[in-house]
Amino acid sequence: MKRAALYARVSTELQKDEQTIQNQLGEIRRAIESDGCALLEDCVYKDDGWSGALLERPDLDRLRQDAKDEKFDIVYVYDRGRLARKFVYQEIIIEEFTKHGVEFKSLHDVNGKSPEEQLMGSVMGVFHEYERVKIAERFRIGKLTKVRGGELLGYQPLYGYDYTPIEKDGHRRVRNGFFSINEEEAAVVRMVYEWVGIECVSLREVIRRLYQMGIPPRKQKRPTWTKGPVSRLLQNETYTGRHHYYKREAVVPKNPMAKTVVKYRQRHSEKTSRRVRDKSEWLMVKVPRIVEDDLFEKVQAQLKLNSKYSPRNKRHPYLLTGLIYCSCGERRVGDGPDGKKYYRCTARLHSFPIEARCRLGGINVDVVDALCWERLAALLSDPKLIDMQIKRYLRKRLRDIQNGPDEVQIRQNLKALDDEERRYAKMYGQTMMSDDVYKERISNVKERRNGLKKLKVQNDEVAAKINQIDPQALTTTFRSLLTDMEFKDKQFVTRKITDRIVATKEEVTIHGFLPILDIPTDRKVKLSAIYRDCGVAECWQEYPF
Repeated sequence: MKRAALYARVSTELQKDEQTIQNQLGEIRRAIESDGCALLEDCVYKDDGWSGALLERPDLDRLRQDAKDEKFDIVYVYDRGRLARKFVYQEIIIEEFTKHGVEFKSLHDVNGKSPEEQLMGSVMGVFHEYERVKIAERFRIGKLTKVRGGELLGYQPLYGYDYTPIEKDGHRRVRNGFFSINEEEAAVVRMVYEWVGIECVSLREVIRRLYQMGIPPRKQKRPTWTKGPVSRLLQNETYTGRHHYYKREAVVPKNPMAKTVVKYRQRHSEKTSRRVRDKSEWLMVKVPRIVEDDLFEKVQAQLKLNSKYSPRNKRHPYLLTGLIYCSCGERRVGDGPDGKKYYRCTARLHSFPIEARCRLGGINVDVVDALCWERLAALLSDPKLIDMQIKRYLRKRLRDIQNGPDEVQIRQNLKALDDEERRYAKMYGQTMMSDDVYKERISNVKERRNGLKKLKVQNDEVAAKINQIDPQALTTTFRSLLTDMEFKDKQFVTRKITDRIVATKEEVTIHGFLPILDIPTDRKVKLSAIYRDCGVAECWQEYPF
């Protein structure tokens, strides 16, 4: 009596949950019993939820080792596709069995010994590989068709949303799955976006605030958020109502990390890395909006600035970090040897070990920081500029009031509501209106009247505040704030109003966003080259300086 072993496999967790593998085992056991073989209990090999595209599987490896150790005489499988989905892998494994004197039998393939029968078995093995490709393609096309039709595919929803799955009545679909806003989480999302987009805080500050407020991540595996989830939350366009599918594709990693190549770590595919597809291939599905577009764009801009101004050198404070440039075009970075701080040109770093093209020396940090802040503070506290900005603010506030209903329109609307209320009362008195309808109409009139009265009070308050503004007092207050400002606040103001600063030992030029007063009307914007560092290279010469 031959000693028998069996091998069974299913690809997905769904098949595993549905006990598809038990159906394979039952049919194989009956075939072994019918053939008069003895199944060894320690020679039952099962790979639950493992892809046939992978050759490295726990029980398949154990099966191949036991075949080498001659623990059994024959191996039974449901079909060659269970052994592997790739034809080459099938042939490798079957050849190993033959080499070790182990017979191989597939219940649903040709098991021949003649060359013709072996050829037919190999052809059926090729069809198993073809079947795998077709199954994957059908799944892919089916998903794309659903998304193009505006349907959401079921998966874990983003923080701020709940997912309601598809509702079916038997095989008939009653309702597609959809996202709905989780108001409690959505409030956190909006708050985080406002912190970064309006208050301009860093990701670490967001994490600190969420921890202090006692707001954990959704899964609550730890009490604090980490940079990865916060960064993805702030960059995900789904929160603007545009959810994208087919955005990335799975690829085999070119340089896999050590922890991702551990044996048996990957169950379904060797494609463990992700690559972003071209944006033209993305498919959009509309979902409820949580964040407005302008706030989303502000956050993206601030994230770039956070990366630009990241404090990598914490030994000394530098007011102009990320803003100061050399006149050669390269950035200047803080450098503090022997307790002295300088902004040095990075050309010497980029060209090393070749001699740097730029020969300009460093600029003393304390001197240039104090000089730039003095000039910026003087400009910010200029009485003419402050007066101009106050007038601009007043014009905007008055324009907002004028765009809405003025006092005359409000009085007219209130009178119209009084007339409407009297008409309802007359109709109700003549029994031309039921009690419920009358109460509903009167309630609506009262609600609109209260809204108009509230708007009138707001307009009066705004007008009173505008009349109370004293430009001279504001100028004095503003100067005092600039004088007593801490370094962190100075840095924040400098970054908000300054684009770049080009500095040499002789001259500092500040490029910013504030209007300059008393500019002649005939003056034109033009390029004025005040420094030029160039040379003509000889043949085969790289650096002529």
